[in-house]
Amino acid sequence: MADENEVIVVGSGAGGGMMAHTLTDAGVNVLLLEAGRRYDAETDAAMFQLPMEAPLRGEGTPDKNDGYFDANIGGYEMPGQPYTLSGGKFRWWRSRQLGGRTHHFGRQVPRYGPEDFKVHTMTGREIDWPFSYDDIEPYYDRVETIIGLFGPDPDKAVYNSPQSPNHIRQEPPAPRASEMLFAKACEKMGIKTMAHPTAILTSPLNGREACFYATNCIRGCSIGAAFDSVTAYIKPAEETGKLSIITGAVAYKVLTDDSGKRATGIRYIDTETGEHREVFAKFVVLAPGSMESARILLNSKSEKAPDGLANSSGMVGKYISDTMFTSLWIHIPQLDYAPPHNEDGVSQPHIYAPWWLHGEEKEKDGADFSGGYKLEVDPYRGGRFGPPSMKATFGIMLHGRKGLYGDKLKDHMRRYYGSLLGIRTLGGMSVNENCYLTIDPDVKDKWGIPVPKFHWQWSDEDYRRGVHMNKTLHELAKNMGATVVRDAFDESRKAGKFVETGGETNHEIGGCRMGTSPKNSVLNQYSQTWDVDNLYVADGAPFVTHVEKNPTLTIMAMSMRAADNIIERLKENNL
Repeated sequence: MADENEVIVVGSGAGGGMMAHTLTDAGVNVLLLEAGRRYDAETDAAMFQLPMEAPLRGEGTPDKNDGYFDANIGGYEMPGQPYTLSGGKFRWWRSRQLGGRTHHFGRQVPRYGPEDFKVHTMTGREIDWPFSYDDIEPYYDRVETIIGLFGPDPDKAVYNSPQSPNHIRQEPPAPRASEMLFAKACEKMGIKTMAHPTAILTSPLNGREACFYATNCIRGCSIGAAFDSVTAYIKPAEETGKLSIITGAVAYKVLTDDSGKRATGIRYIDTETGEHREVFAKFVVLAPGSMESARILLNSKSEKAPDGLANSSGMVGKYISDTMFTSLWIHIPQLDYAPPHNEDGVSQPHIYAPWWLHGEEKEKDGADFSGGYKLEVDPYRGGRFGPPSMKATFGIMLHGRKGLYGDKLKDHMRRYYGSLLGIRTLGGMSVNENCYLTIDPDVKDKWGIPVPKFHWQWSDEDYRRGVHMNKTLHELAKNMGATVVRDAFDESRKAGKFVETGGETNHEIGGCRMGTSPKNSVLNQYSQTWDVDNLYVADGAPFVTHVEKNPTLTIMAMSMRAADNIIERLKENNL
C-alpha cells in the first residue's frame, strides 16, 4: 500500500485506469477514488449464464438499466442522482463500478488520424488541437501494447485512418457471411473495407487468454480476452504496492490552497455512511467521465474561483459532443432459411468501412460537413451483442402479421432468423457552442450536491451529415440485395428537422477542452489546467473535435501522456 499519496486519481475507467497504471509503474504513490463498488470481470461477469438464471429473467432494474447481463452498474437513470435539461434532448450515461464503462463497451479502438487533430488547418472548420498525430502516435503504440487489439494490415490503411504496426496488432477473426455481403456491396460503391481495430485478443497477451467466441462481450470477460481497465490496468497497478483504492467515494469538489492556484485534494461522499471526507496529495487528476469532470470543476467554487475552478476562460462545461448514429433494419432474401451455424466471433463487426471521402473527392460528392462517418453491419446474424432475441427479430418482421401459430410460426422463424440485419453509420459531430452543461441552481442529488443541467442543439452541418449518412445506408442496402424494413432516421424526420438524442451513443466528450491559450481553453496540451498548476483532466473532457472514430483509445493515449508529464515533474520536484 502507498505510504503517502503523491497523486489522487478520480475515476477508474479508461482514462483513470491508464493514469493509475502509468504512474504506479513509475513508482508513484496513487490514491484512486471510485464512485461505485469493486467489480472484477473474472468473478462478477455473468458470462455464461442463461436468462432463466438471472433475476427478473435479465430485465433492467434501477441499479442496472440495461439488464442483469450487461456488465454495468448504473445507466441513464440513477435513483437519487438526477440531471436536468434546459433545451434539446440529451441523456447522460453513468457507470458506477471499478473499471467504469470498460467492462461493457464495444472495445472498438481506432486511432484518430492526422487530419482529425488539425481540422481547422485542413478544412477551415472548427479549431485545431494543440498537438499533432506525430505527438500522440508513440502513446497509441504504448497503449495498444498493453491492451492488445486485432486489426488490419497497416499497408491497407486508407487516408486519415492510420492502423497499428504489425508488431503490435493481432490477426483479426474472419468475416461472417453478412460481412462478406457488406464488403461486396461496399466494393460496388467504391468504398474500401477492412478489419476493425478492436481491443479483444485473438492471441494470448500479458497473462490474458485469447477470445474463444463464447459469449457477448458486454457481459464482461472473465478470461481477460476483452480489454477492461481492471484486468489490464488496475490489477497490475495494485501489484506494484503503489496503489490504494477507495470505492463508494463520490468526488464532488477539488480542494485548493488559499491562492486558489494549487489543488490540495478532493472532497468526496462515502456512499456507505453519507459522510463527507477529504483526501490530500501533491497532484489531482480528474477522470470520472467528461460530463462529471466538468460538473466537479463547476461545483468547486470559491472566493478565488466564483465561476468554478479552472474556469477563468468560462469554457468549463462548454462544447460537449456525442457521436452521430443512424441505422437501418434490412431483410436479405439471400440469407433466408440460413442453416444454424456458429459464426459468433467477437461482439463487434469483424470488418468495417472507414470514412472514404476527402479533399477534392469530398467536394465533388457535395458532402458539405466536417469529418465523416464509418459504415458497419451488425454481426451475429442480426444482433450486435448476441444472437437476436425473439423481440428484436420477430417484433419487427411480425408487424402487421397475425395468426401465425404452429408450423407457420416455426417456418416464419426459420426464414427470418439470420436474414434480418442491421446496418449502421457512426459519424462525427460538428462541435458547437449550443451544446453545453451548467449547474442547476435549484436541483440537488441525494447527497445535496448540485446536479448538471444540459443544453443540446444539433447544428445544420450535423443535419447535412445525417442526411448523407442515411442516403449512403439506403444505397448500401440496395447493393446488398436487401429491402429496408425500418428506418430510424425517417422517424426522426417525422418529428422535426433532426431529433436524435444526444448522449445515446455513449461517446459524450468535451466540456474541458484543451488549447494553446488560457483565454479560450481549459487545459494545455498535456491535459493540465491553465489555472491550477497541479490539476489534470484525463477522461474525454479535453477533446477538441468529435470525429467518426470511437474516442476510447485517444482518451487512454492522452491520459498516458498526461501521466508522463506528472512523472517528469515529480522527478524534477517541479511542484
